[in-house]
Amino acid sequence: MKQLQILSLTGLFFFGLSSQIAQAATYSDLLKNVMQNQPEQTALTGYDEVERSANTAANSFFSGNTNLVIAHENDAMTGDLDKTKWHIGAEFPLWLPGQADSQAQLAQGYSSLRNNQVNYLKWRASGQLRDLVWQYKEAQVQTEMAEESVAQANALLNLINKLVKVGEKPKIDALIAQKLLLQAKSHLLSQGNQLDSVKKRYQSWTGSLELPEQITENSIEVDMNDHPELQKQQAELAILKAELQNLKAGQKDNPVLSVGGFQEEDKAMSPNTSLFAQISYPIGSSPTKKIEMAKQNTLVLNKEAEIKRYQIELQNRLYASQQAVFLADKKLSISAQDMQLAEQTLQLAQQAYQAGESNIQTLMTAQQAFLESALQQALTQIEMAKAIANHNQIAGDSL
Repeated sequence: MKQLQILSLTGLFFFGLSSQIAQAATYSDLLKNVMQNQPEQTALTGYDEVERSANTAANSFFSGNTNLVIAHENDAMTGDLDKTKWHIGAEFPLWLPGQADSQAQLAQGYSSLRNNQVNYLKWRASGQLRDLVWQYKEAQVQTEMAEESVAQANALLNLINKLVKVGEKPKIDALIAQKLLLQAKSHLLSQGNQLDSVKKRYQSWTGSLELPEQITENSIEVDMNDHPELQKQQAELAILKAELQNLKAGQKDNPVLSVGGFQEEDKAMSPNTSLFAQISYPIGSSPTKKIEMAKQNTLVLNKEAEIKRYQIELQNRLYASQQAVFLADKKLSISAQDMQLAEQTLQLAQQAYQAGESNIQTLMTAQQAFLESALQQALTQIEMAKAIANHNQIAGDSL
């Protein structure tokens, strides 16, 4: 009697860690391409412009535009003294105490925000790359398992056809095995289509079809104070505080220094020229600016509350991610036991079928259960690796 060969998937369900596609890329290589494709990258130049403008204002001698003043008086149409008068001068708005410093703080705040924004975008890109990599790997493993199902169904059909020819098995067994092969091919077609879709998305972001050379990560511990998103929010808070300080320093209108000269002449006198200098200093403050200060202070308080809430949520998410890693590790142990049972069941089903003690349906059920156990073990290993990657992402680690 022909012998059935037990399915061997030892090399397949240990997914890590060899792939049928080339694996020469690194996470760092792929991350650069993902970052280049981020639409937010183009907005970074805006921070540079604000920083330059604030620095320019802080280093300026004057708080605003210099005004040139030219005035001419002539009584030719209103009298007969032929009296004329010229007034030429300039007005220079001056900084109030603390205003230049607040502009410098604002520039520093935008410089810090830009640097934190760069780190934040790198962290965001890392999260996206992690998702892309594991979606790709999971679709790849499922497709490989579908291909193996087709191969096993085809091998079973060939063997049963031989057994039918020698009269050891009924023809209906061959028909049932053929139906199983068609189902396996249909499933492979669906999985292959899904893999193609994942490939296209992966390639559009990374510019590559290569998975990272080292696909798995080690769980890391990161200081939460160094978290990119938290640092970005704190930089935004620093800017809001600098803007509030700027409003406080500018409650009054800026003093104005005026310098220039007069020239007067008429029929009875020779031209008379004199120089002048004056400064106007505001008394009191504008009521509308107090409203602006109150609004800005509200923004500061809201941002502080937002940061505190984010810190709480971040701790909760980190704890949940640690639990997910723990749970995946336990499921790995269970899936290994399930795989052993499925293998033993398949062996007994093969022996029983060959001995005529069971029918083809029992053997097919055992074979399908073995394939599903193998797939589940591979997916559980992926789940474990994804849980570690997700933990690292939540902890603020960039690839």
